[in-house]
Amino acid sequence: MDIAPDELLLELDRIEATFDEAARRAGQGCAPDFERRLGAHLRSLRTMLGPDDLSVAEDALEAAERAMNAAEPEAPLAMLAMARQRLAALCRRVANGRLRPAA
Repeated sequence: MDIAPDELLLELDRIEATFDEAARRAGQGCAPDFERRLGAHLRSLRTMLGPDDLSVAEDALEAAERAMNAAEPEAPLAMLAMARQRLAALCRRVANGRLRPAA
């Protein structure tokens, strides 16, 4: 299934907004509706990324949940920051690769 680069970048924007909210709510617990939102992002990325890249997305979304559920969220927030940077770089690299015509 071919996904347009714009679709992937739009989903990345949505995920970034979710990460921002997770960081604001760190240490307050992850409500079921937020867990469902994280799951929806993962399902969406599953169709947009290759199987080798999906672990980066899983790690980032799990880091968001861990930060929200942590009693002391400082270290989980640092892990979330690193994981979201890796996911953003991956999504941009994949989107840029889809813009270039095959040789």
